[in-house]
Amino acid sequence: MPQGPRSKTARLRLGLAAGLLLAAAAGAGSAVPASAATDLFYDASLGLKISDDARFFLNMTNRYYGSQQQAVPVLERCANPDLDFPVVMFLAQVSGKRADAVLSLRRKGISWSEVMVRLQVQPDRLFVGLDRDPGPPYGHAWGHYKQQRGEEKARFDVEDRTVQDLVRLQIASGALRVSPYTIVSERQRGMTVDRFVVIHSQPSGVVVAKSHGPRERGQGHNGQGRKKPLPVHADH
Repeated sequence: MPQGPRSKTARLRLGLAAGLLLAAAAGAGSAVPASAATDLFYDASLGLKISDDARFFLNMTNRYYGSQQQAVPVLERCANPDLDFPVVMFLAQVSGKRADAVLSLRRKGISWSEVMVRLQVQPDRLFVGLDRDPGPPYGHAWGHYKQQRGEEKARFDVEDRTVQDLVRLQIASGALRVSPYTIVSERQRGMTVDRFVVIHSQPSGVVVAKSHGPRERGQGHNGQGRKKPLPVHADH
């Protein structure tokens, strides 16, 4: 019998619930338990007019960056939360700035490329794990990046969508501990990054990000190359 949107959302929430146990243990010493912060974030995400895949990705991003208490007000202040929230959290992590400070720069109307410049975040951060041209849909950005690296005063000035796409790739690669090339190959077959994350996640399998320091190019975020992810129990 077909399942309605309400039951589909409920199953998605049940799939996320198991991961809260791990988050709660990690955040036991914080003012707000990680489980509570994550649950508040999930509730906030339910009010967004986005797909279930996009909602799953936002919740995974929140868990990946430690279920920060500030994540809910940041999510609510994002003009395009499904596209911009991951970038805010990513740049906050790699720059050491608060997420709300990153969002404040964005809300001034400046591009994500300019936000990176002001935060002193190098373009290399968007290409961690990539040591060769990944091809579409990232090939153009890769070519611009390689050219920019060879010119001392060149700026990595790309469209917002390019930064958003590359950040999604980095988050998925890091959280699932897979090579970005694995995700790229699926994208070339027509799969979105959000869909890849839903299919290849398990509730307790998201790694909490500690840092985005440099690692060997061509490898996944665990430094061990490709790692076959486990399936998630969610609607496909």
